[in-house]
Amino acid sequence: MATLQAVKKDHWTTHLAADVVNHANQLANEELFERILERIHRYFLKLLRDEHEADECLQETLMVLARSLREGKYDASKSFNTWIWIKARSIYAQYWRRRAKRPRTLPEHVAAPGSPVDDPSARADAAAVLEEVRRRLGEEAYEAFVLYYEGGLNKGEVAEVLGRDPKTVRKRISEAHALIEKLLA
Repeated sequence: MATLQAVKKDHWTTHLAADVVNHANQLANEELFERILERIHRYFLKLLRDEHEADECLQETLMVLARSLREGKYDASKSFNTWIWIKARSIYAQYWRRRAKRPRTLPEHVAAPGSPVDDPSARADAAAVLEEVRRRLGEEAYEAFVLYYEGGLNKGEVAEVLGRDPKTVRKRISEAHALIEKLLA
């Protein structure tokens, strides 16, 4: 197998996953989980806006991952990156349905204690802009935007994760980007 330095960054995750599954390479295993799980956690955090709920979804994703690998459900010839994002999105959808059924007694968003805040007003502005994107364009456009920019997926992978046509995904991301530019102007 090619060295990690020789593998293109875009395909690094897939190569690491194949190495983990096929060769039990400990270094690849550590790098894979650092890389993917950080992105998936940010994805959950953006969508749920709650650290605890994002952690819960990440834990569920890890359980699905472990079970799928143990039961041989992952095909190492396929993109691990796309596969795990499909699983993460499914976990998010299930979590959202369960969340909608239970009553909320606490506010939707509470800042995590000790979370880094460079410029609180800029952070609030960014959150307000993203919330406006969600409100005006809908959940699908918002999720496509988050998967693309925060998740680091390419548009084809976003389309596969969302189960949408790539042209539709390109349009949704473009609409979100245009709206953000308009809101920030």
